[in-house]
Amino acid sequence: QHLFSHELLRLADEATESCENLRRVQNQLVQSEKLAALGQLVAGAAHEINNPLTAIIGYCELLPEFCADPAALAQKIGQQARRTKALVENLISFARQAPANKVEVDLTSAASSALRLLQHELVQHRVNAVLNQSGAPALPPVLADPNQLLQVIMQVLRNAIESLALVGGGELKLATFLDDAAAVLEVTDSGPGIRAPEKVFDPFYTTKPVGQGTGLGLSTAYGIIQGHNGEITCRNNPAGGATFRIALPLARPAA
Repeated sequence: QHLFSHELLRLADEATESCENLRRVQNQLVQSEKLAALGQLVAGAAHEINNPLTAIIGYCELLPEFCADPAALAQKIGQQARRTKALVENLISFARQAPANKVEVDLTSAASSALRLLQHELVQHRVNAVLNQSGAPALPPVLADPNQLLQVIMQVLRNAIESLALVGGGELKLATFLDDAAAVLEVTDSGPGIRAPEKVFDPFYTTKPVGQGTGLGLSTAYGIIQGHNGEITCRNNPAGGATFRIALPLARPAA
């Protein structure tokens, strides 16, 4: 009995250590995918930052010649400066390495932030993106880590953008709505659809050529949503294109 108990304790310790190792690997995977996405954002971010800075410089050069309405020019300069500031803040927030910290998050705002960060890719691939919020003016918040949630939404959006790029562009529709006790974000594209939607969340599954992706992006997104007690699914639509659906439990019961 003593030997049996000792063996059980040893196995329990090994199981605990294995779980800790898996948790560390998962955290490293989330961070590595985030850094890979950040690398893709850098070129687009430089372009997006350059546009408002060029406008600011242009308005400043106009000041000495056209001072009839300095208030209007000052307003335009401030608008472009705030646009630059918001983009930089989004990039810093996305890149920051921090432990998971679940707080109340507005799903619609998170989707809007992801679209702003990917604006350059949307323009580059001729993708017209529209975000609609159905139902109440404000969707009840979800309890989530805002950084990880942004990472998931950006991965789903980038997957849709890459699909649309294959056909020269198209439409990308985002919709947030309330479904029972969950807040839902659906991302629908007008692309060619997904070859095997039941496999897209499998680790290392990818349809990209060798060297153009590990196939871990959507798998990581799946793990993050599971860790938030939510659900992420994918389906092809009868009319064409694919829809990703992210459902997260509300932080508190809807009024």
